[in-house]
Amino acid sequence: MSEFTAPTPEFGSRPEDLAAFNETVTAIKHHNDQFSLGKLMAGAMVDYIGEAQIAQELMEAGATKKEAERTAAFVGNDKLPLSEEEQMARSIVGITNAPVLEATGLTLSPLRKTSTMYGPQGKQSEGKVRLQVTDGGKFSTFLQAVNPEDVNEDFQRSAASVAGSVIAEAKDAISGDADEQTVLETLAYGRGIVTGLEHIGLGESPVVSELTSLYEHAQQGDVREYVNAGNVGLLTEPKEQGFGPASWQRDASPEFLAEHWNKVLDVVKAAKANPKATELFAQLVKSAQTSLDYAKADLAKLKTGDYGGGGYGKGFEQIFETVGLELSMVASPDENAQ
Repeated sequence: MSEFTAPTPEFGSRPEDLAAFNETVTAIKHHNDQFSLGKLMAGAMVDYIGEAQIAQELMEAGATKKEAERTAAFVGNDKLPLSEEEQMARSIVGITNAPVLEATGLTLSPLRKTSTMYGPQGKQSEGKVRLQVTDGGKFSTFLQAVNPEDVNEDFQRSAASVAGSVIAEAKDAISGDADEQTVLETLAYGRGIVTGLEHIGLGESPVVSELTSLYEHAQQGDVREYVNAGNVGLLTEPKEQGFGPASWQRDASPEFLAEHWNKVLDVVKAAKANPKATELFAQLVKSAQTSLDYAKADLAKLKTGDYGGGGYGKGFEQIFETVGLELSMVASPDENAQ
């Protein structure tokens, strides 16, 4: 009788693996949704209305207003039950989807604490979470193990969402100058993760383009300068920036405008100081000048139309002039350069 044991299928190769992955991503989304501004405000209103009702009943029973309000607040906080959604969130972060995260080389990282909840174990602060890569090899292997015939739109959305989360986490750490293991994993296995995303039909997705750029700049040695340039709007055309260098003057004080353009100059200077960022530096100089020219033309047009009422834009021309001079100085070759 043969003692041969069939090898364990690679995670991602079976349809049930994709379903488990989708469930995990959906559960994390539901957890994060409870910390949206609207839900937090609604929860606060419900808590307030509940306390007000208790206080009113206590006053009708003979308590003073102060006594009633203090008692209602104490009772409300001490006995606030966990909702089903909050219980689910606790299990998501702690136990339920740990096997899926482990199999895909991912882990949850707290984004920020936004809510205080009360339960049997006392007060705990919880907030939104974001996925990080702890094992880039596992994540890329998982994606590449998927049978393309098993891929559906739900799985593609889940994978794109996870990739976006991983990219955002990496960018935050890079701009914060934190050489965390999760960032190293994301960048080191960037090519493999991109290949996996292409394998499941996401080759044209923005997350693939973004991750490819991160990986390439990491290989080039100027990824920090690249991320910081994106943070100040230098990687986006003026008309597509939203609120960026080309449009800050539309809703800014002179102090705000000067401060944010100084950040732009700092980013350009940092790229110049990095010998591995020569091409990026030239790109950023051109982008900064284009945004500055756009902002100056926009300011002139706004002032002609009496935008913002009297006094709008006072001192802005001087700020733009100073920025233009500094940008020209930064763009010029160093006298000591060989």
